[in-house]
Amino acid sequence: MARTRFAAVLAATCAALATASFYDASYSAPAQMCDKYVELGYNELSASCQNAVACSGLLNATSLADCEAKCDAQAAAAPGTGEAACVGVDTGPRGNGNWGCYLKSRCDGKPGRCSGSWCGYRREGVVPPSPTPPAPPVPPSPPGVTLRQAAASHGVFIGTATNAGYLADPADPKYKLVEQAQFDLVTAENACKVGPIHPERDTYDWKGCDSVFDAAEMANQTVRGHNLCWHTQNPSWLTNGNFTAPELVAILEEHITTVVGRYGTRAYCWDVVNEAFDNNGLKTSPPWYPAVPDYIDVAFKAARKVGGAKVKLFYNDYSADAVNSKSDAIFKYVQGMVQRGIPIDGVGLQFHWSLANHDTLESVASNMARLDKLGLEVHITELDIKCTPKGSGKPCTPQLLNAQAKLYADILRTCLDAPNCKSFEVWGFTDRHTWIGTASAPLLFDADYNPKPAAFALINELLNTTATRV
Repeated sequence: MARTRFAAVLAATCAALATASFYDASYSAPAQMCDKYVELGYNELSASCQNAVACSGLLNATSLADCEAKCDAQAAAAPGTGEAACVGVDTGPRGNGNWGCYLKSRCDGKPGRCSGSWCGYRREGVVPPSPTPPAPPVPPSPPGVTLRQAAASHGVFIGTATNAGYLADPADPKYKLVEQAQFDLVTAENACKVGPIHPERDTYDWKGCDSVFDAAEMANQTVRGHNLCWHTQNPSWLTNGNFTAPELVAILEEHITTVVGRYGTRAYCWDVVNEAFDNNGLKTSPPWYPAVPDYIDVAFKAARKVGGAKVKLFYNDYSADAVNSKSDAIFKYVQGMVQRGIPIDGVGLQFHWSLANHDTLESVASNMARLDKLGLEVHITELDIKCTPKGSGKPCTPQLLNAQAKLYADILRTCLDAPNCKSFEVWGFTDRHTWIGTASAPLLFDADYNPKPAAFALINELLNTTATRV
């Protein structure tokens, strides 16, 4: 099931149930609590969202273990459905003494009634999907060949987000060694965002961002700038300033002019605006929107004015990798930018995926193709693939590692097949340091910096695919 489709349904459900008369106050949750940081398995939802998607159907279980056992048994009775469809959550908050039961992400692909007829696709007339054959083992890549070496002939960057603190940590020297050996493009994970770089209105702190640029140049790496305008990770002086619209425009233009002007062409490109859309279009994004309705245009024009034509300008967002309502909204907006003559060079697609829930590669290819028709590049900017659901406690088995490797390689192949896909970047490279958590094992190298099957699969894909562009 596509992550974006489930997220949209979940957000709508949270909003609807927040005001539903048959739920008491403990069951309400605002829709904004269901955003990109809310993953798709039940265990990953915030407490209020867990309540908000409670099912009215019950399994008549007497304990959490009993409820989970019944769901496991029902899922097992329908091979091919994956993990158990339900999980017990609380002891009857409405006083009935039964265990409430919630759907997990694989039960018919949407939240709803969780009863024996729903769990494990056992509803009458519904045929469970055929079991997916396990991915074959991934052969090791040729000894000594790095990702950046394998990509050299393909005209595509192989990149990673990098953390300024870890780069300089003498207690963790492998971080810098592996990052610089394997990747030819880097993005500062946090150090170049508005909050860290602009802590006071009249003060800039360049230390962290400079260190990323300096280290990259020493390793002959390209830097992808991230980001110039976002509604998150902003300094308190900006978020609490109660500025007027003209003042906000002046602040935005001044920040972009200063940052882009400092780094010039040392930055290959910048994510000018980050994560401004939801499924319906521009979302409320204080301090920028709705206070400054055209803030995206303002930001891009300011970046082009100071950076010139050699610094590429990108819009970047999550859950818009394939064709869906959110990517439709983004496409419509950037199409308008092109038509209005607003300078934009491409769109960044984040690709925060999991093995359990992700888009189809065919839909991703269609999304890339329609952006190509606008003359826009595509960068895969923040790719990670959870091997197991966050917080599930499940091990990432050899079979799952092989499946993860195959999906990584399939995404790379989709990029290589798209003439406008110019960068393939993971959001971190080692399971030791990942915003998702080490236990979900989402990246290319394990917590000890050993290459995983996913790293081998990418190298092999690059070596075995004939380069068709430069």
